[in-house]
Amino acid sequence: MGGATSRFSETDWTKADGGFSPKAACIDGARPTPAHMIISLSKHSIVNQREFDVRDDQDILLYDTKAVDGTVTWFDVLGPGGQKLLRVEADVQRRHWDVFAFANPAFPGQQPDPDATAQAGEPLYKKARLDITWDSYHATLSLYGKDEQPEGAVDTTGTVVGDPILKVEEIKSITAQFQTHLPNKSDSLVGFWVWEHTAKTHRIKMHLAKNSDTALHIALAVMTNMVHNQRMARPVA
Repeated sequence: MGGATSRFSETDWTKADGGFSPKAACIDGARPTPAHMIISLSKHSIVNQREFDVRDDQDILLYDTKAVDGTVTWFDVLGPGGQKLLRVEADVQRRHWDVFAFANPAFPGQQPDPDATAQAGEPLYKKARLDITWDSYHATLSLYGKDEQPEGAVDTTGTVVGDPILKVEEIKSITAQFQTHLPNKSDSLVGFWVWEHTAKTHRIKMHLAKNSDTALHIALAVMTNMVHNQRMARPVA
């Protein structure tokens, strides 16, 4: 059970805004949500925590997520045609998660990350970073951008720039629930998702405000699912 208070009922989803310009490019190159959206992430199998198909409320396939072979936490976000869009990698403690894009640099002149590229066998570019707090109930999401250090010390693969763009919280609840909001606007949500379990279905139901990054929130849902399951599996002292 998480530590945050749900802001779902306080959020007017007809007015809530994710903060992106309507013409901006999201992390996967797509446009932000044009209006409030309801999305479902359905598990491919009951035991796999990284593989989901993602559909809108008209049952149209938007994305798919797939585990990276040979890893226990990494996964890819794929488009509806199976094209690889994003790769998500975590450290051993699952405290720090990096989101990379396939063939989609964050800024002009960005060089592929050498380690991630070597693992994938194709160019991967740093796009975002999720940092989990020590209690695993809260996190911040930041974007990678151009390193503006003096020449000679510049990291051409990108560095975290500016303040976090989103806060991510697990809600105090019997069921696993999560929410995101802009750092300076905690009373109105950007995203909210909750697990829905039936005898036949194991899925996450997600609400997204207009002008939100859909692919990024799909990645967040899978990441927070794994962090939650890891914490729940810890032995009680």
